[in-house]
Amino acid sequence: MRQWLAVAAVALGTFALVTSEFIPVGLLTRMSADFGSPEGATGLMMTVPAFAAAIAAPAIMLGAGRADRRLILILLSALLVVSNLIVAFAPNLAVALFGRVLLGVDVGGFWAISSIVAGKMVPAASVGRASAIIFAGISLGSVVGVPAGALIGSAFGWRAAFESVAAFGAVVLVAQMALLPRLLPSETVTLRHLAALFRIPNARLGLLACFLAFAGQFAAYTYMGAFLEHVSKMPAALLSSLLVGYGVAGFIGNFVGGALTQRSARGTFAGTAAFLGLSIVALTVFGQSPWLAAAAVLAWGFAFGALPIATQGFMTKSAAKELESASAVFISILQMGFAAGAFIGGRAVDTVGLSTTLVGAAVASIATGLLIMRFGRADEEGADGDAQLDAVG
Repeated sequence: MRQWLAVAAVALGTFALVTSEFIPVGLLTRMSADFGSPEGATGLMMTVPAFAAAIAAPAIMLGAGRADRRLILILLSALLVVSNLIVAFAPNLAVALFGRVLLGVDVGGFWAISSIVAGKMVPAASVGRASAIIFAGISLGSVVGVPAGALIGSAFGWRAAFESVAAFGAVVLVAQMALLPRLLPSETVTLRHLAALFRIPNARLGLLACFLAFAGQFAAYTYMGAFLEHVSKMPAALLSSLLVGYGVAGFIGNFVGGALTQRSARGTFAGTAAFLGLSIVALTVFGQSPWLAAAAVLAWGFAFGALPIATQGFMTKSAAKELESASAVFISILQMGFAAGAFIGGRAVDTVGLSTTLVGAAVASIATGLLIMRFGRADEEGADGDAQLDAVG
């Protein structure tokens, strides 16, 4: 029983982290007005932590050596509390962005480590189920963070949303301190292991596709709330409810995506990326009708709920014998895509407008699906890549 409580503590940690990372999406308009900054500049609240996470993921894995992963996870969970409190009490955008840099360091390290510790907490026969629980925390955080922030922000103000996440993070920290066992690594990640991933054709394709998919997602997702407010003219109450619906659709998409990934990681990754892009297109075409816009947003939420587990599944099958190094590089590339998408989206919103920005993001997502289907290898063909890694090691 204790080992499953430990798994739950890690899953709650990933949930708190990803919620913290995404929570500004539903609050950008309020934060922009409070700080007196344009919405595109306030969008740096999403871009800055992603850039920090992209650097932190491989850096922490390389620097950790053979240190107990339990201690690292606990320190990173404490950093989550501090970073959210800095944002909650920030007097201006610059201070808030400093807090978001700390969060980015946290996200990169915690996500990279948490994705590979399941095998150290439960028996071998239960690793699959433990991994699914941890990934559910990541996926749920990505789809629940926005509606949760919007609901709390509407009722109590945007600062209360960050205070709430900090309080939840403190509870998770205590749980991890009480429940996590020692988590000694089976190997030390080196630069040689990281570089070896780029010699595997399917892994290279997967990393490029992950970058494009998440860049497209976050170029649009960062400003979804603003689009629904300004173009769809949704009242605050309906917008909050729709964001909750987006989260519920994402929850369903997470489990559907997980089941489909077991059958075909390549097909699920490609289909999810293409469907996500088509959902964004539908929003831009029918966005002036609140009800049709709502249907498009729900489809979008379903697609994005499946995306993280589909991309991770594809990468795991491409480099199955080097999970720690593959996880670090995957998280780094994913966060680079996140940061690039949010940054480009912010510049585009300020220059060409919301609708054009969403169309461009949709094209990137659809192109990702086509890329994987055209050039991706079958899921069972990861052996060649494993052999290359063995040779390097």
